[in-house]
Amino acid sequence: MTFQDFKQELFAQAKAKGFTDYEVLFLGSKGFSVRVFKGEISEYKNTSNQGVGFRGTYNGKMGYSASEKMDETVIGPMLENAAANAGIIEEEEVEKLYPGDESYPEVNTFNPALDEVSAAEKIKWALEMEAYAMGLDPRVKMVDHCMVGTQENEMAMANSYGLDLSQKRNIASAVLLPRVEENGVMKSAHEYWAGRDFAEFDYKALAKKAVDEALSALGAASIETGAYPIAFDNNTAKDLFAVFAGVFMAENAQKGFSLLSKDKLDTQIAAHHITLRDDGICGLSLGSMAFDAEGVATKQKAIIENGVLKTLLYNLKSAAKDGAASTGNASKAGLGGAISTSCTNYYLVPSETSFDEMIAGVDKGVLITKMAGLHSGVNAVSGDFSVSAEGFLIEAGKVTTPVEMITIAGNFYDVLKNIAAVGNDLRFHSTGHGGMGMPSILVDGIKVSGL
Repeated sequence: MTFQDFKQELFAQAKAKGFTDYEVLFLGSKGFSVRVFKGEISEYKNTSNQGVGFRGTYNGKMGYSASEKMDETVIGPMLENAAANAGIIEEEEVEKLYPGDESYPEVNTFNPALDEVSAAEKIKWALEMEAYAMGLDPRVKMVDHCMVGTQENEMAMANSYGLDLSQKRNIASAVLLPRVEENGVMKSAHEYWAGRDFAEFDYKALAKKAVDEALSALGAASIETGAYPIAFDNNTAKDLFAVFAGVFMAENAQKGFSLLSKDKLDTQIAAHHITLRDDGICGLSLGSMAFDAEGVATKQKAIIENGVLKTLLYNLKSAAKDGAASTGNASKAGLGGAISTSCTNYYLVPSETSFDEMIAGVDKGVLITKMAGLHSGVNAVSGDFSVSAEGFLIEAGKVTTPVEMITIAGNFYDVLKNIAAVGNDLRFHSTGHGGMGMPSILVDGIKVSGL
């Protein structure tokens, strides 16, 4: 049964059952991945999945249901489940469906050439990447994870107001995690590549970067406790901003889960040179999308501009509460999930300053390259964090010896105000549906607990 045929029959039965408006979402995916270990294939996956989700207004409340099948036999049960689900909703706010926008941005999210790359080629690259990493240095003892894969996703949504949208995306990826050992001490590093063209995939470069990172951490030691200028590389800066992304979401602010609110719009909350954007159509990210989970067109917006809070992130429901417009940030956790909020492409605007130039004036500081405990050691409401970390000393403006067994502690809202410099090395981590991207940053006065 095609999606169009299923939609027509579902809508006809939904209207007959008494739903006043209704919407259907189709999600389809297929993926391939191969993992190798010690020169042999350790895991091989070739998957294909699809499903449909329904939501509609029944007796004034929104109900949800979902099915992993798409044929006539599931329509009746889906409508029964959605009606029953609507009956237990206690929220006073009425969730509404969206008729659509006049136009949507053009986003290039699909490369058909990825389908032409054979499984044999991907297996060959994975095996060669592992072998190359093992041969780079005698201290490389193992490659704990080596994977090459592709993923393709298709989404279509339509509703009784005439909304009819679809989008297809694909992505290729590779991951390597080598382990090195010297004098009984082991260190590992994680490196990945993502793109839409395997012609851009250089497994040797990826392997060398991962091995070099692991080797550079050998000989690490702790340092004295104190407050230091802290440089976060673009990966750890991304992790820090990602774990606190929820503070910028209006639904969290409305529930008291963020210290921000609409009343703080147009006030200074960060250093004057800080601009934080959420951009659904950012060309630097592989996770761009033309519309969100409610069918609202995505767009570029500054959450913070020159240090000033300009907007929170809204879906339709949270926007109605604040008398605002949706920012195109609705999301849905699975086919049967309720509408919530998430980022699209979320990033700090980089400067023209290189990393070396950024740390040139640091007499004694710390470069953070790994953090652990970002969920258990974080209070997402207050902004406080205390996490274990690894990295390198910065001395006289240069990165020097490796550092481990330290804990860094601070407050995210203070970090925003104390970012002394932003680098030019913006890098996105894209999952295929939105992305998180950060350049490296230098933050004044974060507490480090060590010796």
